[in-house]
Amino acid sequence: MSVLVRFGKAKAILRAGEWVSADAPLEQKLNETTAHWIRTTGGPPIREQDQERGVATEMANRFDGRILLHMRTRSRRSKDVFLAQRQMQFEFTASAPSARRRSQTPTSSRL
Repeated sequence: MSVLVRFGKAKAILRAGEWVSADAPLEQKLNETTAHWIRTTGGPPIREQDQERGVATEMANRFDGRILLHMRTRSRRSKDVFLAQRQMQFEFTASAPSARRRSQTPTSSRL
């Protein structure tokens, strides 16, 4: 369901893979750091039964926080949320190079 973590005087809740906090800069930093951690390392082990607790533990360690309350999630839903975040993302905004081979003969008449 969710994990409540205290970071100094502020608190944040991790629910469905997203951090929420009354402290907007903390919330943004936690979400960015979590996304970066998952992209670079894969996040908590896939076999871990409670993915949210694994993420909360990592962020608590990184930001000197302490887990205050933990409500166990449905393991399948939690795994699905973090599995989606582990997927590679590609940007397809640039045009792809043409697969056609260009002619080897010069097109201009300058010789």
